[in-house]
This record gives sequence, structure tokens and C-alpha cells, in this order.
Amino acid sequence: MSRPNTTCKQSPNLTQLLETEIYGKRRAMGISQYALAEKIGITRNCIQQIECYQHLPKIGTVLDIMMALGFDEEERKAFLGRYMEAHYKDGALQKAKELAEAV
Repeated sequence: MSRPNTTCKQSPNLTQLLETEIYGKRRAMGISQYALAEKIGITRNCIQQIECYQHLPKIGTVLDIMMALGFDEEERKAFLGRYMEAHYKDGALQKAKELAEAV
């Protein structure tokens, strides 16, 4: 039985950012979920759940993944700026949704 997938709906901007800049890089580099998980000390199942949008990773996990994938300091700084922007956009979307539902 599959779980309902609400991460994309609740956080579409973060989901898109992580997909294009993190998960896509792992696949392009040919690194398996298992190998990545081993590098950062989490389970392959955790990587799979993140990449299937079953939950959003903590920022610390995102940073660990970036380090394991070889992002340099400038790439990490630029990504974090985009991450914060996406986070605030998703927050605004949630507030707008809550206001619309309250009416």
C-alpha cells in the first residue's frame, strides 16, 4: 500500500529545487542511493523516501548530501540562498491556502 504523497503539494518550490540540484546530480554522477547513504551515514531507504518525496530532508541532511556529492563552498552558498527563497515561497503558498480554506 503506497503512502499519500503530500510533500510536492505542500512544498513545491523546495521539492523542485532538491530534484534539480541534488537528486539530479546524484543520478548524473552515477552514484547509487546505497553508496550515497553509506557516505553520509543514513539508510538507502531514507534516500529513497527523500527522492520519492515522502518527506523533506532536514537541512543538515541536505548539507551532508551536498558534501558527499562534491559541492564546493560557492555552490553550497548559492544553493542555500535558493533553498531559503524556496522555503519562504512555500510558506507563503501555505498561508494563502490556509486563508482560502478559512473563507
